Amino acid sequence: MKISYNWLKDYLDLSIGSNDLADILTSTGLEVEGVSQVFSSFEHLVVGKVIDCYQHPDADRLKITKVDVGHNINQIICGAPNVRKGQYVVVVLPGNYLTNIKGESFKIKKTKIRGKWSEGMICGEDEIGLGYNHEGIIELTKDCKVGDLVSNYFKVNKDQVLDIGLTPNRTDAFGHIGVCRDLYAYFMHRSKKINFTLPDTSFYKAGESNLSLTLDNQSSDLCSQYYGVCIDNVNVKPSPIWLQSKLISVGLKPVNNIVDITNYVLHETGSPLHAYDYDKIEESNLIIRRAKKSELFRTLDSNEISLSSENLIICDKNKPLCLAGIMGGIDCNVNSKTQRIFLESAFFNSSNVRKTSKQYGIQTDSSYRFERGVDYNNSLFALHRSALLIKDICGAKIGQEVSFTTSQMNYNEIDFSFKYCFNILGHKIDQNNILSILKHLDFEILTQTDDIIKLKVPSFRVDVTRPIDVVEEILRIYGYNNVPESKYIKFQPTISSTISKNDIKLHISSLLASKGFCEIQNNSLTSEKTTRFDGESKLSPVKLLNPLSNDLAIMRTNMFSSALNVIHHNLNRQIFNLKVFEFGKVYGLCDKNKYHEDEHLTICVTGIFKGGSWNDKAKKIDFFIIKGVLDQIIQKSSLSVNDLSLLDTPKSYSSLNSSYFFKKEVIAECGMFSNEFLQLHGIKKDVYFIDIHVNSFFKYFSSHNTQYSPIPKFPSIKRDLSLLIDKDISFFEIKNLINNLNIYLLKKIDLFDVYVGDKVDENKKSYSLSFLFQDKKRTLTDLEVDKIMKRIYKNLNSKLSIELRDGEL
Repeated sequence: MKISYNWLKDYLDLSIGSNDLADILTSTGLEVEGVSQVFSSFEHLVVGKVIDCYQHPDADRLKITKVDVGHNINQIICGAPNVRKGQYVVVVLPGNYLTNIKGESFKIKKTKIRGKWSEGMICGEDEIGLGYNHEGIIELTKDCKVGDLVSNYFKVNKDQVLDIGLTPNRTDAFGHIGVCRDLYAYFMHRSKKINFTLPDTSFYKAGESNLSLTLDNQSSDLCSQYYGVCIDNVNVKPSPIWLQSKLISVGLKPVNNIVDITNYVLHETGSPLHAYDYDKIEESNLIIRRAKKSELFRTLDSNEISLSSENLIICDKNKPLCLAGIMGGIDCNVNSKTQRIFLESAFFNSSNVRKTSKQYGIQTDSSYRFERGVDYNNSLFALHRSALLIKDICGAKIGQEVSFTTSQMNYNEIDFSFKYCFNILGHKIDQNNILSILKHLDFEILTQTDDIIKLKVPSFRVDVTRPIDVVEEILRIYGYNNVPESKYIKFQPTISSTISKNDIKLHISSLLASKGFCEIQNNSLTSEKTTRFDGESKLSPVKLLNPLSNDLAIMRTNMFSSALNVIHHNLNRQIFNLKVFEFGKVYGLCDKNKYHEDEHLTICVTGIFKGGSWNDKAKKIDFFIIKGVLDQIIQKSSLSVNDLSLLDTPKSYSSLNSSYFFKKEVIAECGMFSNEFLQLHGIKKDVYFIDIHVNSFFKYFSSHNTQYSPIPKFPSIKRDLSLLIDKDISFFEIKNLINNLNIYLLKKIDLFDVYVGDKVDENKKSYSLSFLFQDKKRTLTDLEVDKIMKRIYKNLNSKLSIELRDGEL
């Protein structure tokens, strides 16, 4: 946002330079990103009088003039069609720089033009940066003094423009007055007496004319406040130079006096306004309503848009006149023929303005402010200020007012503690200083005790809602650099027995990433055909009322289809080995038409599986590998695999499926997708999956505390067993039986080989198990380990009829 230094001086008697001012604004939270100059040529532009003018002998379009510049008579070659004898003109003399409306600078030199010397230049308004007119030179009135500075005539001086990068919360600084508030508080806190003068609207008086209008607000939820006034006897013409220069300094192009005044007050107060041609409003009746679907509206820049029923418009009985808070329409614009206007100052719903602005790609100074929030209590002041300027500049008469207000402003009230402020800052600021800062920032102190004050937040600071916000307000005026550096670092760690869901996700994501898995994120919308395999679900799919396409018609009921679409996409691009995972939600509709959503972690693997380490052997993916990944994830929680029940649970989408249960609650499942389900997604390769029910599983992280154990000082002993077992006995059953023996020296059991073939009976299979034994306090002997192994085998043999494959124990 551009702020003019000279414009600020209209309200504050500043005595510091623009660079120092930029530093002060940055220190108070209004970061100045750059400082530039405008009207720099006015330091050396002088008034000249053309005392002679005749045709150049060697150029049809050039004239030779003799110009009195006060201390000399200069010969100047001029090509402007309107130059003539007796004119008072704007002259720049040789040796000076000229800066045009585009910001381009060039030096004026004494030079020959078609054989004749030219000692300077007679200027047009675009050449001195005062406007965009290039049709001829500027003609001054005859009351000018020859040789005087042009800045004295136009009341325009060199100006510095500060480009402020506003943060979204600082809507109060959308205008020059808002910036002045911060500067006033800054200087007053430092005991520098400074006058802060606001424009006087006390002499505003409606009713000078009988011109009136009726208002019908049919959408009070989107327009909670509306003020307007009819203005008669308007003379629309170019604005005075002082007004044009103000707008040019902040990057606006002057249009006419009415439009320029509304833009001027916008950049002065931060409140948008709009002017309608009164005679184009049918039956003098304005209606505020939502647009009809496909209703056509022509904007001021002559674009025609088809409106939706969510758009708020200002209209008469037959046509839209304004897209509320964004842009006026061509059917009611103010032009040179306008004699009567209606001036609007309102408070429109910020969310609606934002959505409409984005919907049509229209962003204006008005929409920029409305969508971020304007001061609810400033609308009437802005209206009165604009009406008085129109009366003064256009010779108009102020007619009748109309207004509509649905509710009063609810001011934020905050209980603020001086002790709290000290604890936050680590530095004690005198209470009187705090009260003074808040007073100069327009905070009202409702009640006060020794430590607590109740504050009423000003209406233009809607972002101040908490005590910490008040601390920030105090600190930015007090000065961040004035808080001394602490000699000590104070740190109070937060100790919690719970782990946040985000932390759990991070732990699991890190584990999977270390094993070469890639995280994916898919659209929650999918095709209805993916629900064909949801036979086990008790939920119905959630259908969209107006889907973009059939492929995005419902909210997904499972995570599998989304992941398989990613796999299909990669397989088609010759990427055959894939390991992906996704955290996401599935959705459904219960019997009582209640919506239900559940979070899952879904993992899919196809092709050759290789662990995260460089020396891991590549293997074709199988059920045991995917189950091993799931076991590692479970070990991250406070659960143990031994605590879970593992059951085969056939599903319509899988040919192999096992589910983990804890206390009859499903924690996770893993398996291989069925060929039919894979064909639905165009996949011909085997794909294995893990599906973890996040809400069921993550709650077992809450009591999980990280525990540290010293590195064992004594060696471990490892023993292997090759067992011959029935085909229907699982490793889980074997491991569970051994763990139930409660052998505290047994630290780990691993299955490292499975054999099914000619060397064993067709109803048998061979498992090779590895056992790790260790004691923290001593070295184990072979004798005691042998006794434990015999005990293990005896239980396996007696309870599961398991035999040694070869030899004796």
